Amino acid sequence: MIGVHFDGRPVSSDTADELLDALIEAFTPAKFGGEAVTNVLLGKVNPSGKLPLSVARNAGQIPIYYNHPNGSGWHQGPSIGFQDYVDCSHKPRWCFGHGLSYTTFTYSDLVINKQEVAPDETLTVSLRVKNTGSVAGTEIVQLYLRDVHASMTRPVKELQGFARVELQPGEQKMVCFTVAPSQMAFVDEDGRWKIEKGEIEIQLGSSSEDIRLNGSYFVTKDAWLEGRNRAFYARAEIE
Repeated sequence: MIGVHFDGRPVSSDTADELLDALIEAFTPAKFGGEAVTNVLLGKVNPSGKLPLSVARNAGQIPIYYNHPNGSGWHQGPSIGFQDYVDCSHKPRWCFGHGLSYTTFTYSDLVINKQEVAPDETLTVSLRVKNTGSVAGTEIVQLYLRDVHASMTRPVKELQGFARVELQPGEQKMVCFTVAPSQMAFVDEDGRWKIEKGEIEIQLGSSSEDIRLNGSYFVTKDAWLEGRNRAFYARAEIE
């Protein structure tokens, strides 16, 4: 049994979790929404949408978001002595970036072309994505970056790039992201945009919680720049 939800906000239902095999979050799709949903249900279109937000289990979890400050949210369990709330999990019902497909994908062959990078340089992050199912599909490869140790409180991770990869059954493609250290710049205690020396963790996956590959690079020194000159996302190329 499949549920279809039309609304301006995501559905969060214990009943849906218990009884439905799948749930289509259609939001407000306008006059062609019915046709689009029907095509997905009948298999004419393989869904590839990903959630643009984290879905709370109930109002008591709000606010809940994937890029919460490091050490807070559902990552704070070890520091406060318990992994969950009294009556439910710390984690969202469905995480940011989550989405289903009629096929499956594997990630492999992560290559980071530089282990150390200067603030004004770039590096490339490449990986191989393969459709391991029996039908054609599109995977949304998501690149997250995490500042491992920083002088200011930073998000536990940040979406810094993504790529739509269309694949036939058994087909595989290479995805290459160009990453600039200034993507992880932040406003320091003096109100200046700072690229900080230190380790940046790379996470590649199908959602913010479904991370398939990990790596890292090291920024060799501190630097400051004008906010308007920051890089805002990692450009992707597909081969």
